[in-house]
Amino acid sequence: METQTSENPTFVTQDEFNRKPIAENIIRLLTSTIDLSPMVIDGGWGTGKTEFCQKLIRLMQEQHRDYQPVYIDAFRSDHSGEPLLALLAEIIKACTPEDTGEQPSEQRKNITRKVAKAAGFVMKTVAKAAVGHVLKQNLEDLEKGMSQIINDEEEAKNVAETVADSATTLASHSIDATIDATIEALLKEQIEAEKNLETLKACLKELAADKPIILFIDELDRCRPDYAVDMLEVIKHVFDVENVKVVLVTNTKQLRAAINHRYGMEVDAQKYLDKFLKYSFALPDKVVARIEEERALVSIEYFKQLIQNSRIADELKGLTEQQIILNFISDMIERNGLSLRETERLVRFLEIYHSLSGGLNNAIWQYFLLRITGVFIFCFYPSLMDDINKNRTDSKDFAQLFNIKSLREIPQNSPGRLATNTDVITVMLMDYSTIEDPHFKTYEISNWHNWMNQVNENFLEGSEIYPIVD
Repeated sequence: METQTSENPTFVTQDEFNRKPIAENIIRLLTSTIDLSPMVIDGGWGTGKTEFCQKLIRLMQEQHRDYQPVYIDAFRSDHSGEPLLALLAEIIKACTPEDTGEQPSEQRKNITRKVAKAAGFVMKTVAKAAVGHVLKQNLEDLEKGMSQIINDEEEAKNVAETVADSATTLASHSIDATIDATIEALLKEQIEAEKNLETLKACLKELAADKPIILFIDELDRCRPDYAVDMLEVIKHVFDVENVKVVLVTNTKQLRAAINHRYGMEVDAQKYLDKFLKYSFALPDKVVARIEEERALVSIEYFKQLIQNSRIADELKGLTEQQIILNFISDMIERNGLSLRETERLVRFLEIYHSLSGGLNNAIWQYFLLRITGVFIFCFYPSLMDDINKNRTDSKDFAQLFNIKSLREIPQNSPGRLATNTDVITVMLMDYSTIEDPHFKTYEISNWHNWMNQVNENFLEGSEIYPIVD
């Protein structure tokens, strides 16, 4: 995200979406005695989760110095393939005294030594379990292969008896000893694994004894599916520790996709998460306000901020200062559900268009709207742009652009439902396209004649566009 005005933004220096009250409520929950760990701060890609998380951490550091918030960018450690080590390294770095010169502090040295030994064994045990799973699959594949080779039931029975007899003969003198040794080894390994897991938990508990740890894990939705699921498993088995809470800052839709990628589509990914996550909070897509009339989509507010902070702000100010144009852009943003990142993309394309053509300055509002529509298409619907150039557009393409399913959805200036300039442009573009779907035929709207009058008056025959010459 490019929303930061400084290297370390806070809600004091920058809170264009009025999210500080949300952060304060989350902090209130995290510092309460309610069992909410692990919890999720949910939001789609490009909704400003990372910046919100970092501001939340700084606010928590100001308000609760008796807590230790730790930020982890999971995507940065994705390449390592070891989520446990990534988490432990960040915790040790954040929760122990800093190194003096090139020498680690005594506490950091001691805790690292204890954690390293325990973590190594836990990781080794997990790796062996994975190998065992692969071997089991190979044996099952071998069994299936044998079944396919031996088609004759009687012959298969004879082969099976022969193999069984041979195996019994070969193993008769050592089978008991082998079983005993195997069971003993498995029991020792299980006991050792449990012991090392408890050692890990004890180390975490020690670090969190005086100041509880709040672990914020960000960007999990950008990780490889296997790594993301491994991270969840590690959190579930290792970080269920007193005074340690975990907050996932992620897109749960992508997290569900990662779970299905790992375990198959037959697994109910939401149930998997419900068993694991204690609480989920979604970042709102509207600016927080006390009354509904003051609420606005976050992306619209962000659009205004980006235009004001643009390097060519003076030349683009007409996009936000003229209400008729701002209303149109806001309508297009809302209809297409643009994320913050997509809004950044739109503003960047508007800047490029203006720099190349000067077409967003000193123009009448009709031209403004049509040019903005063109930039919008170029930015988000390149295939539609190509169809426009080749004069082969279909009404369904514009229906997608303006987010309507049929012409009946468009308001007809009935009481309480006023048509917008966006609606007028929608009708105009559809009328000049191929109309194959019956949902977009002109008979869908009883007052089509009135619509075309608005199209002509505003865009095709208006005096502002074609001034009358004496």
